Formats: sequence, C-alpha cells, structure tokens
Amino acid sequence: MTDARPELAWFAKADGDLEVARRALGPDRPFPDIACFHAQQCAEKYLKGYLVAHDVPFRFVHDLGYLINLCTGLDPAFEDLRSAAKSLNVYSATSRYPAETDPEPDIPAAQEAIRRAQQIADFVLQT
Repeated sequence: MTDARPELAWFAKADGDLEVARRALGPDRPFPDIACFHAQQCAEKYLKGYLVAHDVPFRFVHDLGYLINLCTGLDPAFEDLRSAAKSLNVYSATSRYPAETDPEPDIPAAQEAIRRAQQIADFVLQT
C-alpha cells in the first residue's frame, strides 16, 4: 500500500525537528545552536513536503532560498516567506560545526529561528 499523501511523512519529520528545537531551549541546559539547526531543518522539510505534494522534483540540498524559488513557481505567495527562509538558511551548516568566524547563536536568536520555522510550517499547512 502506498501513502496517498507522501508529504505527510515530510511534515511529521518537520514537526519532530520543531519539537527538538523547542526542547533544546529547555531551562536546565539550553542549546541554542541545536535549536537553530532543527528550526532550519523543520522549514526545509515543510518546503520539501510542499514540493512533494505537488510532484515538483528538487535537488536534495539545504538551501531554503532554492526551495522558496521552486515553491514560488507554484504559488507566488511563497515570496512572503523569503525573509524567514533567508534568516534560517545560515543554520543549515554553521550550527553543526564550531564557529570559526560567526558567533554562536544565543537564546533570542534561537527563539526567533523557531518562530520563523513555525511561520513557514503554518503557511505550508494553510496552502
């Protein structure tokens, strides 16, 4: 049996990333860099899920700008998410490795990343 809505698997993974991002900011020992990474992953998976739902092929890259471009081709309203995507895009790799030049994200940056990821998720689910 095949899943009639394969995007739902993408969305479920994305929701897991968002939950991990929130938990990473727990009161005992927050990890803002991990929160930022998972917020980016949430946005990426929601955008890819949207593309899967519309049978649009995409390269398996972490570039949210590229994914927004593809989504905008289907619905120009995705352009409204470009700023959110751009702000999250930096966390696709930088938060996975020790920072050499850029400072590590702090808790307010992680909270903003989570807010932006939620914005993208909400938009995709309403589209």
